[in-house]
Amino acid sequence: MKMSRAGLLVAVAFGIPVAIELRVLFSFFGVELPLVSVVVFEALFLLLVAVLYSLNAEPKSASKH
Repeated sequence: MKMSRAGLLVAVAFGIPVAIELRVLFSFFGVELPLVSVVVFEALFLLLVAVLYSLNAEPKSASKH
């Protein structure tokens, strides 16, 4: 499955609110999640998305000359 630039943008845009709301989700279960762990989670998520994009990116469209 190849990821387009739009797909990359959607994945990054989806990951940011998930990371922010992760602390709220854990607080429902009585677990206080430190901010540093959320930052590390988001950084790892963005790194994973970047690696997947670089491995499976769509080739640039060929110009018609």
